[in-house]
Amino acid sequence: MTKSSILKIAVTVIIGCVSIVTETVNGDAPFLEKKVTVVWRDAFAPSTDAGKNALPKNWIVQGKPGALPAVFSSMIDEGNNITFLHMEADRGSASLITNAVGVDLSKTPILRWRWRVTTLPEGADGRVRMKDDQAIGIYIGTGSTFSNKSVSYRWDTETPKGAEGNAVYGFGTVKVKWYTLKNKEDANGGGWFTEERNVAEDFKQAWGFYPNEVYVSVSCNSQYTNSRAAADLGWIEFVSFSAE
Repeated sequence: MTKSSILKIAVTVIIGCVSIVTETVNGDAPFLEKKVTVVWRDAFAPSTDAGKNALPKNWIVQGKPGALPAVFSSMIDEGNNITFLHMEADRGSASLITNAVGVDLSKTPILRWRWRVTTLPEGADGRVRMKDDQAIGIYIGTGSTFSNKSVSYRWDTETPKGAEGNAVYGFGTVKVKWYTLKNKEDANGGGWFTEERNVAEDFKQAWGFYPNEVYVSVSCNSQYTNSRAAADLGWIEFVSFSAE
């Protein structure tokens, strides 16, 4: 093989390597695509036979003093072979809570979930304290009974989508930064929606830090509007980066 041939081969190899690097930088190399890491996920498998009041594993109900309790239960959609969490509140309120064990928001900052609403609390509006009901609200929080901070993603009734605000409960011991993602405009037909939020950045913006440990809470409320609410949560997970 002549020196000229060797030189041509070397140039070809270099050009090929440069092309690969360029494609990688531009995000066009399919074999180097990012892989989403899921560190915590719950699809609400029941702790007993699915049915009325069968709670999902590792979740507990927390009622609200002075209010009738909302009801949570794991259900099975046999047609699609999936489980989901069903919740109902008849002039009542409650939350379902679990610890998100192993979640480090610096590594898995994205919260994703699938939800739908079947009955909205009539006239509810998260901007008005005495109308502050939601068919479903998802809370990511940290702290103790006497000092608790969280961010909340809500499916409201009258509150405009994109609205946000702050709420204080329990004589100031519980502080919430809330975001309205859906409202009555999205409830027709009872369809499922998949949502995604950078909960780490939402929490940092709201409270100035990234929590080391977090809990997940799902609420269903209708006590203020003296009405009914019902919703479903298909699954919820923390992942490494946005799927968008």
